Amino acid sequence: MHREWRLIATGLLAALLATGDPRALAQSGPDPIPPPLPPRPVPKGAPDYEAVVPESTVEWGLDPELLRPLAEKAELYKAFTRQFTCDEVARLATYDDAGEASTEEVRRYGYLLTASERADSFRELRQRFTSDGRLKPDAVEDEEPFPPAYSWVQLFNRFNESYFAFRLIATRFDGFDLVHEIQFRGSLPFTTGKDIRQWEGTVLVDAFKHVPLEIQAEPSHQRKRIEEIYRNYTQSFNFLGLRSKPVPLGYRAGIQFRLWREGLSFPTELRYDTVRAVSPTQVVPVRASTRSYERYRFVRVTPEQRIGDTVPDKGASPADPPPTDGRR
Repeated sequence: MHREWRLIATGLLAALLATGDPRALAQSGPDPIPPPLPPRPVPKGAPDYEAVVPESTVEWGLDPELLRPLAEKAELYKAFTRQFTCDEVARLATYDDAGEASTEEVRRYGYLLTASERADSFRELRQRFTSDGRLKPDAVEDEEPFPPAYSWVQLFNRFNESYFAFRLIATRFDGFDLVHEIQFRGSLPFTTGKDIRQWEGTVLVDAFKHVPLEIQAEPSHQRKRIEEIYRNYTQSFNFLGLRSKPVPLGYRAGIQFRLWREGLSFPTELRYDTVRAVSPTQVVPVRASTRSYERYRFVRVTPEQRIGDTVPDKGASPADPPPTDGRR
């Protein structure tokens, strides 16, 4: 009997020590706020972040003899802003935590460019198609935080010259094209992402015609930006898994210019990727937005960029052969 009472007393004492003095608990008020949840573990196989800007010891600055024809071609592009239409195919894919594409949405628009408030920028107008292939009259809002593909043809215009730093990385062959590989860096801080002056990257320029062929870009100083946002995010207040600071996201854009017309190149594809930082140096994909531009239709213009007949010509597509001028 005494042994049983000793066991019961030992159990009560252990329970009291585990739960604390009931009087003390009554005086302590409500339960304290639990400590923040630890960050989620880094997914297996998360790749290290790789900047699109190559390491280089080349000094910044372009030879004026190279910069001048680049600026002149940028001016010629302005004459084409309202002189073409095309079809835009928009594909949006989202990724799961394993980095696999989980959903995909495809939309098709009639696409037209018009001037924006600033003289060197553009505004995109989109219209959906009816079931019989006609354009609906109302414009469609389908904006994402990246510059219109055509905005990049103004990279070297004289207005933007004071906002960018340039340097020539190499002159080399890219396939059968002799190209200048030029690095650029915009001076504006990254905010909306709609302005090319918030970006940096590399551009391949045709060495004879001085027009862009391919651009790879990301927000200026993105590596440092991601590290800072990730640190603020992980140190922010955490309530039931919801952080008080924004999720650390990074961006990357790639533009292809594979349609030739009147000695100029026109964009045929824009890919815009969004990634999420899972450590200060590692990222995983979140979504990918791809815009393809097909069935270009031009208003007839002369090589001197004077508007001629307003009857649309037969159009062009990326599959059409480029003009023949001895180099293409």
